[in-house]
Amino acid sequence: MNIMDEFDVIDIQPELRLIVNALAKAIGPDTRSYLTGSNMDTNNAIILLRGDFINTNLRDMVVAINDNLELKHFKRFVWTGSLLIDRKHNITITISARPTLNRIKGVKGRKNPHYLQSMCHVLNGDLKAECKQVTLADMEGVDFDPPFADEVYEDDFDSIIDAAISQGEGYRHCVIAYEAERLEIKSLSLLILDADLDVVKDISLMDLLQPNFSTLTAEVAAVEEAPQKRDAHSLVKVRKDIKSKNSNEPDKKPEISTKREEVGKQA
Repeated sequence: MNIMDEFDVIDIQPELRLIVNALAKAIGPDTRSYLTGSNMDTNNAIILLRGDFINTNLRDMVVAINDNLELKHFKRFVWTGSLLIDRKHNITITISARPTLNRIKGVKGRKNPHYLQSMCHVLNGDLKAECKQVTLADMEGVDFDPPFADEVYEDDFDSIIDAAISQGEGYRHCVIAYEAERLEIKSLSLLILDADLDVVKDISLMDLLQPNFSTLTAEVAAVEEAPQKRDAHSLVKVRKDIKSKNSNEPDKKPEISTKREEVGKQA
C-alpha cells in the first residue's frame, strides 16, 4: 500500500513549514537565549527545556495562525506530551529527536506501551514497511506475540487522544524526526511508521528550513568587530585620467602613487 496515495505532502507543505520553523526556533534561538541568560553552573535541564520550547512554539507559531491544526496535550506519568491534529488532512503529528526514536524499540520489558507505539498501532496498523528490522526471533524462526494485546494499544490511544478523534475516522500518524548539533538542525524528515515503528516512508524536510538569521547576524557582527588587517593594496591609490569622448590625446597609462606621496605633494 502506498501511503502517498492517501495524502500529498505538497498539499500539507504550508502546515509543515510552520512546524519546521517552530522546531528550528526552539533548537536554535530559544535554546541559545536560555544559555546566554543562564547563571547555572550546569545546564542539565536543557534536555527537557527543548521539549517545552517546541511545545510553546507549536502553540504560538503554528496553531495560533493555522485553523487546520489543533494542539493536543496528553499526560504520561509526570511528563506532558503534545501532538498536532490536522483535521483538514486527517493526520496527527508528533515531533521526536531521531536518537530518541531509535531507542524506543530497544526498550525491553515495558509495563505500558510507549505513546508512539500506541498511536502507530491504531492509526497505521494496516501499513507495512518494505524494509523490516530483523530481530533475533526472526532469525531463529520464532513467532513471538506482540509486546501488548491490541486492546492495550487501543485503550492507551484513547487515553492519549481523549476523544479528540476516533479510531475509525481514517487518520494517519506522522512523526517529524530531527537531529541537532550545536543548536542547529542537521537532518529533518517526515516519517510514516508502521505498527512496529519501522519506516514506511521517509520524506526529507530540509528544504523547508529557513536561514537562521540570528546566527548569520552574530557571525557578521563577529567579523566586523575583528581587527581589520591593513592590506598593502590599501596604501596604493590607482588613478586613471578620464578623457572626453572628443579628446585626441593618446591614452595614458594609470598613474600609481602611494598615499604618502600624495600627502607630500599637497603639503
